[in-house]
Amino acid sequence: MSLGSDILGPESSAGSNRALRRALAWYILWSALVLAVVIVGVVLISGAIARSEATRDAERTARAIASYIVTPLATKEFRAAQPEALQAMQDALSARSQDGSLAHVKVWADVGGGKGQVLYADEPQIIGNTYDMEGNEYGLFGTGNIITSVSDLQKAENVSERSAGELVEVYAGIIDQTNQPLLFEGYISTAALEDDTAQLRKDLLPLTLGALLVLFLATLPLAISLARRVDRQQSERRRLLKNAVDSSDLERRRIAQDLHDGVIQDLAGVGISLSSMSRRLDADADWKGQLDEAGSIVRRDVSSLRTLMTDIYPPDLDDRGLAEAVRELLEQQAFSHMGISLDVDEPLTPSPTTARLAFRVIRESLRNIVKHAKAEHVHVTLAQADGFLNLEVRDDGVGFDPANSAKEGHLGLRLVQETVADVGGRLTLTSSPGNGAHVECSLPL
Repeated sequence: MSLGSDILGPESSAGSNRALRRALAWYILWSALVLAVVIVGVVLISGAIARSEATRDAERTARAIASYIVTPLATKEFRAAQPEALQAMQDALSARSQDGSLAHVKVWADVGGGKGQVLYADEPQIIGNTYDMEGNEYGLFGTGNIITSVSDLQKAENVSERSAGELVEVYAGIIDQTNQPLLFEGYISTAALEDDTAQLRKDLLPLTLGALLVLFLATLPLAISLARRVDRQQSERRRLLKNAVDSSDLERRRIAQDLHDGVIQDLAGVGISLSSMSRRLDADADWKGQLDEAGSIVRRDVSSLRTLMTDIYPPDLDDRGLAEAVRELLEQQAFSHMGISLDVDEPLTPSPTTARLAFRVIRESLRNIVKHAKAEHVHVTLAQADGFLNLEVRDDGVGFDPANSAKEGHLGLRLVQETVADVGGRLTLTSSPGNGAHVECSLPL
């Protein structure tokens, strides 16, 4: 049976359908993965958008309170902590606390050296206290700028406020009625943040998922068409490979038959004739030695031609099995100068295609070793697992640079590597100068 005869066998159509289904399964899997990523992205982005919107709302609220409530009430009397002025500030800001605009509030005065004094706070116990301020906050004194962040309420002045949970903290620089800088600090609840986030997700997810579903349904016919086109191209490639290999097998069989029936038979006859003529001559005849030497040469050439014939068209692996064929290959005279060990994990059940190609890989590897490696020991292994026939050929020779393998005479193995790839297998050749070579091949059973 030829190498190519199984490449497009009865299972070809079923294999083609399996390949198509596998391609579509991968497409659906990747689409589902993209969908999951998009869902996670929408969840994260909606949270970020809601948080950003809550921060902007807090800025607008704090700026309005600082400009239209705190600034008009920040009088000379307020700075002097007169009770009437403090009460007026308390009444105005309490209304904002009651309507939910503010959770906590402070009004700071600049006392220099990066420190601020609390002129007013909804927690009366800290009024009049002085605290170190962070640089970006302290820098707002005398400006109309504003900064916003989500606070964890871990500062010293937040001791009594930590039970409030996460709050949006806003600092706004203002100028009081005496033309002196003040700093307004407001804390605004994030209670609405979760509701806003949920609403955003409710709005964004259907739109995003709907768009992806439409895209998936729109591209699915294209994916099927592309998968079928690729499958047709692969089938055509397999067909061309089958024809090429069948032609090659037929030509090798013809050459082997011609050698066996023609040249080898003729040379064998010549050898017998020379031996017969030599026996008829006297022991001291001048021609006897020359005839004996010629007969020896002919017999040696016949043996070489028989080996060559086996190489051109290897033994019938269907009947004798791959392991037995490899054992006979390793016993050839050409490899007798090396110590060769064979490790076979039997039983082996490769298809004829796989068996023949595995035999070619091993044979080509051994030829390269004989020609180039100067190896003393070679180890060959054969095993099968998970639907693949795995083989290795390892030697302890001089090694080589794989980048220059074609120049160094390893082109035959490179050509076999292409055939291995065409039938869905993998062949790797690793080596380095001084470290031998390692051929590893996996072929589908």
